Amino acid sequence: MAEETLSEEDTKRLYITRAIEGAGWKDCEINMEFTAGRISVDSKGRAHRGDKLKADYFLNYEKHFPLAVVEAKAYDVDVHVGVQQAMEYAKRLDTPFAFACNGHDLIEIDMLTGMHRQLTMDEFPSRADLWQRFLDESGLPEQDAQVYLYPYNMGDGKTPRYYQRIIINKTVSEVLKGRQRLLIVCATGTGKTYEAFQIIYRLWKSGAKKRILYLADRNALINQTVAQDFAPFGQSMMKFDNDAHDDAHSIYLGIYQQFITVRNGEVQRHYEQFPRDFFDLIIVDECHRGSANLDSQWHDILDYFSSATQIGMTATPKDDADPSHSNIAYFGEPIYTYSLKQGTEDGFLAPFIVDIPSIDVDQGWIPPEGMTDEDNIPIEEEEYTQKDYDKKIALTDRHRTIAAYITDFLAEHNMQYAKTIVFCETIQHAYEMTAALREANPELCAEDERYVTTIVADEKMNDARLEEFTSARSKYPVITVTSKLMSTGVDAKTCKLIVLDRSVGSMTEFKQIIGRGTRVKEHYKVDGVDESKMYFYIMDFRSNYVKFQDPKFDGDPLDVDVTEPPSGGNGKPRDGEGPIDGGDPNPGGPKNKRVARVNGVEVNITPNMRKWLLENGELVDKPLESYIRDRIRTRYSSLEEFTAQWLQCDDRSDLTRELILADDWEEGFREEYGYSVDDFDIICDFGFDVEPPMSRKERAEREPVEHFLTQGGFNDSQQEILRIFLDLYARSGRESLQRSAAMKALSLPQFSDAGFSAMQVVRMMGGKPVFLKTLSQLEDALYEEERA
Repeated sequence: MAEETLSEEDTKRLYITRAIEGAGWKDCEINMEFTAGRISVDSKGRAHRGDKLKADYFLNYEKHFPLAVVEAKAYDVDVHVGVQQAMEYAKRLDTPFAFACNGHDLIEIDMLTGMHRQLTMDEFPSRADLWQRFLDESGLPEQDAQVYLYPYNMGDGKTPRYYQRIIINKTVSEVLKGRQRLLIVCATGTGKTYEAFQIIYRLWKSGAKKRILYLADRNALINQTVAQDFAPFGQSMMKFDNDAHDDAHSIYLGIYQQFITVRNGEVQRHYEQFPRDFFDLIIVDECHRGSANLDSQWHDILDYFSSATQIGMTATPKDDADPSHSNIAYFGEPIYTYSLKQGTEDGFLAPFIVDIPSIDVDQGWIPPEGMTDEDNIPIEEEEYTQKDYDKKIALTDRHRTIAAYITDFLAEHNMQYAKTIVFCETIQHAYEMTAALREANPELCAEDERYVTTIVADEKMNDARLEEFTSARSKYPVITVTSKLMSTGVDAKTCKLIVLDRSVGSMTEFKQIIGRGTRVKEHYKVDGVDESKMYFYIMDFRSNYVKFQDPKFDGDPLDVDVTEPPSGGNGKPRDGEGPIDGGDPNPGGPKNKRVARVNGVEVNITPNMRKWLLENGELVDKPLESYIRDRIRTRYSSLEEFTAQWLQCDDRSDLTRELILADDWEEGFREEYGYSVDDFDIICDFGFDVEPPMSRKERAEREPVEHFLTQGGFNDSQQEILRIFLDLYARSGRESLQRSAAMKALSLPQFSDAGFSAMQVVRMMGGKPVFLKTLSQLEDALYEEERA
């Protein structure tokens, strides 16, 4: 085979793989996919997966302990072309070394020192050489290497995602280097508890740490952790009980409220039952809470066990102006951050659509003179707006109108049994909204009284209801109504709707609430019915959407065209609400603050609403198709300009993915038009309203293609071969004409039925280089303009 005609895959197979294996690499993952493919949603509610990112080679010293990525290029491509991508992937995957190669030249990039060097393929470094260089350059003590390499617990068969592996390995490495306080930032829904388990498991089993405390702030979180991620610890693990002291276990799980209680006005510090040096490792889940507040009693626990290595985990780091309230000031700068935006772009987190209804009384309502509330007490004559409802005054009809809107929304989207969380201002508000939702759904509540359920502080059935709600197999509860109790730590993988009838003042809590819906669950069954959760909705009745414009939400500020917020005020969230402290506010609102309850007020929701889709880290105010149209037209001013670019493009598949954000739109078009469509025509339809799109069969039969076949100097046999390829194009798409797919296609029965073997086709077409060039010219002819 001529080397100048070798594809990238041929080059890998014949040269690169052999060189890597010859250097002694046993754990070499080829074409290692490390993202899930970003999820996009079209206006019909169909979810689409984009391409998964993959490294050509991923070289591990041991399983889950990578040392290098290798970016491969075809034999005739300059090796320097692959350097930038090799470095980007090495940075993304946190490998200390990166390589670019083309089968004969090799460039090594040391990511720790920044040094580059050019080698030949037979100089590919060995596994032992790179490991020793990693030890020398990373600062990891050689005597701790075996602890660092202690294997993961893979008992459940779950493979860590790339960012989880980075977090786990970085944390273990930093602990072995003697660092006492560490902060890990990882978006809600990306597996912090799994990471905590693997960190504890490896440090404990290797003997680096003997006694560990896992600290959270809610019983539901601890119960969930014990039953799921931490289950392999078995009898070595126990939940702390302040009434039954035990010091015979290795791993303890507890909530702040168990360690510190108040009885008869006296503070009891149950953690003092242990010696100060009892624990040598403490992991604090959701450490944005009171644990990092130097003035809080919860912080006293960390202070008491100050000799232990302390690891904070959070989705929402807080760098407060007052260092006494900052988890960054306490734990230090994060050793790694995996953000909501990154998780969404990688396809591990679900994107969302924001629905913003506008309620007329929220713009301002003044009670008529002499109007009284339910207790026959006169209502103060002032203008009430969105910020006042359910804190100063509660309109029963507002609750009913919202409940009816939620009910209609679920019905219109065929989501009557979709898991939904409704967040309310107070516990009392939650009970009243529960009543309104039950009133709006009498038949569904008659099927099962759990259809609408209240989950707030002190409810006796909270644990059972939470377990049922978070179970993908459980049909009920469907709608859960809460105040603050479900804002964190609830692993609701199948939650499809989050309703905000509450002003969320804290960005920390806002991100936590959004995180209740970000988990992806592609395949599950409820009552034997196949379900899928790829995205979710946020319904916002309280102008919380302005937080998406805040740089603190996740990335740069967003330019969203909002001239007048639906609220009657300035659209800003209310001030004064600090971080979540683990409990709900008093049922009546602030202490000693009476809420007037009023019936008989007409409340309407206007049909003019906005929907924004979180796509590629941006909020857009139109369906995805329109967003893509704007994206195409921003880049190309006309159809002619796009066509010219398409004809000159070396990689049309990459251009397609760049413009329409996913690689599976053809399926949707086939459903809509009933025939197969070329990528080119999809883009023309999206961007320039060229509809209906031409079918691939019609495109293959156009005059420029026929002119190429009949006037291109091809004999009858060559024309017959090219027409077979055109038929493959019409059936399978443009990829059928490209190098690797075309060579594989030669073994199809269409060629043997016509009397051609694979070798005959290549020889009759003038040899492989000429054959592949001819197919490229045939592909170009598909898009040329008709001749006059």
